Order: sequence, then structure tokens, then C-alpha cells
Amino acid sequence: MIPEIMKKVFLLVLIIVSMTDSLAQVKKELAVNAPELKEWITYLASDEMKGRANGSPEMKTAAYWIAGKFSENGVKPVSPDSGLVQNYTFTSRQQTIKERNVIGIIEGTDPALKDQYIVLSAHFDHIGIREGLKPDSIRNGADDNAAGTCTLIGIARTIYLSGIKPGRTIVLAVFSGEEYGMRGSRYFVSNPPVPLNKIYADLNFEMTGHSEFLGKNRYYMTGCQYSNLDDIIAEYNKGTVFQLVDTLPIANMLFNSSDNIAFSRVSLAEGITLGIPSGTFATSATPDYIHNVTDEAELFDFDNMAELITYFSDLVIWLSNNKSDVVWTDPAFSRIK
Repeated sequence: MIPEIMKKVFLLVLIIVSMTDSLAQVKKELAVNAPELKEWITYLASDEMKGRANGSPEMKTAAYWIAGKFSENGVKPVSPDSGLVQNYTFTSRQQTIKERNVIGIIEGTDPALKDQYIVLSAHFDHIGIREGLKPDSIRNGADDNAAGTCTLIGIARTIYLSGIKPGRTIVLAVFSGEEYGMRGSRYFVSNPPVPLNKIYADLNFEMTGHSEFLGKNRYYMTGCQYSNLDDIIAEYNKGTVFQLVDTLPIANMLFNSSDNIAFSRVSLAEGITLGIPSGTFATSATPDYIHNVTDEAELFDFDNMAELITYFSDLVIWLSNNKSDVVWTDPAFSRIK
């Protein structure tokens, strides 16, 4: 009798383990995997893209490739007649440069929250070719910032395949002109496709391809000292294996160095900076991968990046339903009205 009972228990355990493995496999299939990420980033950071200099034909190609990826994964234009590509021009060194951002939304479904917005942003431009550099002259911009761009595409795909609908509306904004002083993001906030005073926060992604700087499942956010966005995220992280590292001095320095700053510093009134709480999320900040020919996709930890994308996707959905307000904690800042 006892062996028969043990046999039944053993069979039951096998069935449960089998079901668990099947569910884990389903979840794994929903997330963007490492080979797919490698394919995307290798394309954007290829020699054929010639370093994605602003105003180049390669930037136009990249913009429409990104727009195609957004469309494949359920990202819609902000309005039916706007399309996903936002054209603009800027002037640099007496030269007019034609550029474009790629802007789309995943509509919110909570009646009380859907008219608020979470902006997920990244830039896709880089600095092109500089003759005489070694081992080659193309500054491919893999971590800076094909990585952030593909993080956004990965988040869009993960949410789309999961079937989970956000509470707040998610705006995905991929900017050009970052390397010329955040031109694309500044154009966005000057010509906002959604009301600026309805934006909950901007989460900007840059340099997310490496794990050797902080270790696996770890990332930092710039601007932790200015708002409570990091504290809200820390609450979510208590139930995960992922860690927001908030003790890096360099993170404070980099707050002004990426597209998040266009959201945080929209205008100035009576000595107070008016804007939207924001931060840039990254996993590295080493000089080896910033504006150098050594910034190549082949050096990435794609497995770690894939896990981070799944995590960030879950975090964004959680934030889209979160009832806590994101507020400035530094008195030098105030939300734009």
C-alpha cells in the first residue's frame, strides 16, 4: 500500500513540475529573447548604418525601421492622421538638418488614468564616422544608443504579446538629435502630441547592453535626488530580483546628459524649473562605450538585456496602474501646470 501511495505522490509531483515548466516556457516565449535582441542591435549598429549621424540617409532608414517594429507590436499613432514619424528640422553650424522622431502610444484602459501618460524614451542617433580612428572609423553607437532604442521596441513587444493592457496610456518616443543637444526631445516638448501636464513621468533608456559595470539584474537611474520616482520603483523591486542602484555619483552627473532633461527642464518661472519628473535608466557609463569605435554589439550581455526588458515591461505596466503620485522632492523643481 505504501509503495502505491508513494507512486501516486511521485506522479502528482511530476505533473505539477511539468505544468510549471510549461508555464515558464510560455512566459519565456512572450519575452524578447537574446538572439532577437542581437539581431536588432547588430542591424542598427552595423557598419552599413555608418554611425547614424543626424541628417544622414541612414537615420531616415533607421527611423522607418523603428516605426515598422512599433507597428508590428501594437503601437499606434497618437492620432489617426499623425503617423508614427514626427518630422522636424534644426540648425547646426549654419546648416539646416532634417530629422525625425518616432512617436506612438499604447492606449490606457483605466477610465480614471488613461488620460495620463507615461513616456518611455530613447535616442537612436549617434555621431557617424571620424576618419583616422582605429580599428575602424565608424562609431557604431551600439550601447549609445541602439541599446535603449531596442529596449523600447522590446518593451512594446513584451506588452503586446502578453495581452495585458496598461492603466495609463504609454507613449513610446524614440528621438533623433540627442547628440546635438537633445534636439528631438526638445522638439517633442515644444510641440507635444499629448498634454505635458498630464505626463506622469518620463523613463528614458540609454546604455542598457552591458552587465559588467554593475552586475546582472542591476541598473541605475539618473536624477534620484530630484524626485520620488526611484522610491516608487524601489517599492516594486521588493518583489523582484532586480535592483536599482541609487548610490552612483556618476548618475547625478548624467541627469543633464540625456533626453530625460528635456522633460525635467521645460521652462523656468521665478527661479523655479518647471517640468516632468524623469530619469535615464542605464547599466553602464564607461568611457569605452561612449562615442568610441569600441562600442560594438558583439560585446553585449544579451541574456541580461533580455531579462531587463521583461522586467522593465512588467514595471511599466505596474506604474501605469500605480496610484502614487510622482513628485519633485527638490524645491528647485515644480511640475508644469
